Amino acid sequence: MCLVCPSSAYKLTLSSSTLSNREKLAYTNAVKCLMNSPSQMAEGEAPGAKSRYDDFVAIHITQTPFIHLSGSFLSWHRNYIYAFERALRDECDYDGYLPYWNWGKSAKDPINSPYMDGSPYSQGGNGVWRPHNCTRPGNINAPCISPVVEGRGGGCVETGPYVGYQANLSSVDTWFDYPNVVAGPLLSYQPRCIQRDILPEYTAKWQTDDHLLALYTNSSLNTIGPWQAALQSGTGLHSVGHFSYGGNPGGDVYTSPNDPMFWLHHGMIDRSWWVWQNQDPITRSFQIAGTRTMNNSPPSEDATLEDIIDLGAVTPKCMSKLGIKHHVSSVAGPYCYIYL
Repeated sequence: MCLVCPSSAYKLTLSSSTLSNREKLAYTNAVKCLMNSPSQMAEGEAPGAKSRYDDFVAIHITQTPFIHLSGSFLSWHRNYIYAFERALRDECDYDGYLPYWNWGKSAKDPINSPYMDGSPYSQGGNGVWRPHNCTRPGNINAPCISPVVEGRGGGCVETGPYVGYQANLSSVDTWFDYPNVVAGPLLSYQPRCIQRDILPEYTAKWQTDDHLLALYTNSSLNTIGPWQAALQSGTGLHSVGHFSYGGNPGGDVYTSPNDPMFWLHHGMIDRSWWVWQNQDPITRSFQIAGTRTMNNSPPSEDATLEDIIDLGAVTPKCMSKLGIKHHVSSVAGPYCYIYL
């Protein structure tokens, strides 16, 4: 069981940039362990899933229409990154916890930051230069958010701990318009390298500590609806994090966990929610807002605290399928952590 959390057992969740090199290697080695372990999906459930890591990507793909721009966005992803951490610990002998990406620390120069400088202790570097189209979030006709810089990015990531790792599950939403990337049959096998186009001009403008502070100090964001809308807007920190390294598959909302930066990014999303909740825990802890479908399309009922979160094949062995109300606190239900 993982449902009891005595206060003496709280774990501290840290920024990746503050970990020692030994701790960083322990984390990336555990991630690679999942990448090299066989899939546990039921036969035929996700034909393109070849590894245990792919199982997590497959669940995200199938549930994306219900877990983004919806009432379960924050709680579902809290459960999801926790399940990933449990797999690292239970299946790959990792003795640490899931770190997070402190956005403001790398906003001015993400390419040379400890997160993405391409060292053995990073989450991989930028893609090698390959001619590519600019990043156009939302749809193929949207304006570019940052210019293509000749000689920078667009191709495969060839530095860092995950060199040689391939994304196996097929693309779904290809509006980043990368060359030779087409949507395949859902959950089919489409092996390809991890491509990135890191955008320092974009992060320097939109990923700063000032933008994060605004989520905590803007008086119009005192309830969860406006707060998570600001977080998920086109220039909100959730969107900006994904767009900042973009590429394929990281720029596909369905397949984004294929890029290992996903986990650190959503660790910071969870930390941001945790901080906001703890500004007024009595009134904010159990707030949710939104319907059960992405952008309410198709139209659906409002999400409730009783709605069940089901992670299917990646549900931790110690956890049953629980309602949202069990996922709103980091120190209750199955959770036992605080952030620094």
